Amino acid sequence: MRGPWRAALWVTAATLLMAAIDLGRRILATNDEARFAMLAQDVLTRGAWLFPELNGVAYNNKPPLQAWLIALASWPAGHVTQLTAALPSALAAVGTALVVFTVGRSLFGVAAGQLAALVTITTQGWFLHARLPMPDMLMTFFVTAAVAMLWPIVAGRTGAWWLGFWGAMAAAFWAKGAAALLPLAVAVAWGLVFRRPGWWRPLRPLAGFALFAALIAPWWIGKLVTQTTGMRDVIVSDNLLWYLPRSLAVLAGPPQHLVGILFPWVFVLPPAVWQAVTAVRRRAPERETLGFVIAWGVTLLACVGIAEQQRLRYYLPLVPPAALLIGWWAARIAGGEHAERRMPWRVYAGIAAVLSLTTAVAVLARPTWSEARHVAFPTSAVEAGVMVGGLVVMLAALVYGATRRRLRQVFAAACLGGAVWVTGWYHWELDRRNAAYDYPRVREEVQRLLPEAPVVATWGVYDLPMSFYLGRRVLSIQTLGDLDRVMAEHPGGSAVLSQAALGEIGDRRHLRVLPLDRLNFYPIVLVSYPDAAAPRGGSRP
Repeated sequence: MRGPWRAALWVTAATLLMAAIDLGRRILATNDEARFAMLAQDVLTRGAWLFPELNGVAYNNKPPLQAWLIALASWPAGHVTQLTAALPSALAAVGTALVVFTVGRSLFGVAAGQLAALVTITTQGWFLHARLPMPDMLMTFFVTAAVAMLWPIVAGRTGAWWLGFWGAMAAAFWAKGAAALLPLAVAVAWGLVFRRPGWWRPLRPLAGFALFAALIAPWWIGKLVTQTTGMRDVIVSDNLLWYLPRSLAVLAGPPQHLVGILFPWVFVLPPAVWQAVTAVRRRAPERETLGFVIAWGVTLLACVGIAEQQRLRYYLPLVPPAALLIGWWAARIAGGEHAERRMPWRVYAGIAAVLSLTTAVAVLARPTWSEARHVAFPTSAVEAGVMVGGLVVMLAALVYGATRRRLRQVFAAACLGGAVWVTGWYHWELDRRNAAYDYPRVREEVQRLLPEAPVVATWGVYDLPMSFYLGRRVLSIQTLGDLDRVMAEHPGGSAVLSQAALGEIGDRRHLRVLPLDRLNFYPIVLVSYPDAAAPRGGSRP
């Protein structure tokens, strides 16, 4: 037992270290990033634990588990901060890495589990989303835990594993809604591929569905009773129509997002998958365990990849199965086993061609895709040198270890190189991003320019981050009529507008316009009515 416990301690220490780097420094720049922090603040302010509101409006899109956890983390301070908003995601990231270690140890041995966990914490997807106050990392933790419970079930082990499976799915639902059913799709895929008679019986589907429904019922029943119309929209729009594919253009998303979420270990994934598929086809001793992990990854990729809405964060649950395959591959080579059949170079060339083609399609379909490149890419020789150096160390260590059968000795160096890349990329990108989305500076400027006129609305500017940093309710408006109406309701108030929104106002003589520099890459202004008679009932000049 000394070996497994020592490996678990090393994994835990490394995971905590990686999760702590730059934690809480990220400005909540968009509505997506500020949403659950604002919900948590409403929980603390009004005590509305079951049905928190967003700027005074009922929020129905997602269940409130993320907001609850942020509220609990913020309870001692009495208000939500950047750090307390990110803590639940960081803890969920730590839990995800430990589950990967446990699953890898169970399927392939201690060494594979340890290597898979180290791969997990040095991927761009894990590192980034461990710091975002959004429910994706929390859902990934519960989805990974549910699939971890699935293996003992399909392997025929005794015990109440089905309770953990359905319970973890229910927790994933409280994190992000219907996406919680992904582990069930993995179970169905496993049963169809391996064609075991009665494979579904150990899942206890009737009792399991009843447990799942009972655990998620409080939110559904409460929302349906209090907000029937809004919940119909959630069921139809957010959980059905939102994901249904409507064009072939969605196929350009998966390759790019897969690279982004798994970088820099995406370079190692093709040979790992190749060797795993080869081992399954040749009926190697680990055929069933490898088949389970492959079914896990392919099922998630298929479910997410065909969705009309493509976001990098949707691919986060793919990190654990990909890391497990890479961990198995690395442990196999480190153990001195020879590759049964090496992956041909033409396969690499084909993958590169697909990535190039899909990138070109994405750029043509979304011209704004590279709009923030001056934030995302290195801007100094030092930064570029450190990132390139980390990547070179990682790849050189892996190539040397794989060809010389010394991967066990150099894998730590490869992980260190990967860690240098992801931490360096995030740290420098964070500095540029915080400078571009400097809401605290905007707050100071607003208080300096118009201390007597609180901001009550935004037009062309994210309203939730503005509300978070100003500490007050801020409405999002889209027309001059909205501006007149809000100012009539809040005499003496002001609004933050983008320069483009200001350009839609023809006659500005009745407005007081003060420049506020730039935000989100664009000029913004502070607008107020100098006298109470200015709003004209929403009429456009």
